[in-house]
Amino acid sequence: MNKIIFGRKTINFSVIRSTRRKKTIALSIEPTGDVLVRAPMNTTYSRLTHVVKSKAEWIITKMGSLNDVSQQLKKEFVSGESFYYLGRHMRLKILKDRDVKKTVVRMYRGRLEVIMNPAGKNGKVPEEIRDAITEWYKIQAARRIPERVEIYANKMGLKAPGVFIRDQKKIWGSCSSKGVLRFNWRIIMAPMSLVDYVVVHELCHLKYRNHSKSFWKYLGMIMPDYEKRRERLKREGAGWRV
Repeated sequence: MNKIIFGRKTINFSVIRSTRRKKTIALSIEPTGDVLVRAPMNTTYSRLTHVVKSKAEWIITKMGSLNDVSQQLKKEFVSGESFYYLGRHMRLKILKDRDVKKTVVRMYRGRLEVIMNPAGKNGKVPEEIRDAITEWYKIQAARRIPERVEIYANKMGLKAPGVFIRDQKKIWGSCSSKGVLRFNWRIIMAPMSLVDYVVVHELCHLKYRNHSKSFWKYLGMIMPDYEKRRERLKREGAGWRV
């Protein structure tokens, strides 16, 4: 982890170096609050810190907004709380059943129901509910995202690549040098239009490994309104959490 001092604030940032990036340095703040700097492989540390310092005021303001949102969205895992699946709003309903040995999560009549033994697990009921809901989301992501990959791969004339669902807190998706796609399970909370944007974005990397003009042009051919989807993902992404 790298850091700079700006006034009384310390800004920590991670650097992702890539041979695919030739000149530009890109700075972003992820929904998790992590500051990422993507840079060419041979970029000096002094240049990296200069870029972060030049954006320090914006970073601090943005992170303050994210912290406010984070506090507002902190879950207590009690009945009535809001959760999202493919953009659909669901209220959480906790049901108790002494005959249940393993906590069950299901969608039922527009609700997200958690059926659990009232004794809980080692007395840590909120943690048990959180873990069960997280696992449910991962299962849904593993079922729905490969379907979308296959649909768009066919449209783009590509062979459907390998797909893995991961706990990628800093990014929504990635494409490996071997053409394997990995997706953050949290994206399954987003509307399908945004899931599709992430899917198509990563599929485009099978042809263009970097974010060159050719990459964005190709993405625009497949998804003409990608800029609107991309901005909405940035704007609303912090709200998709467990």
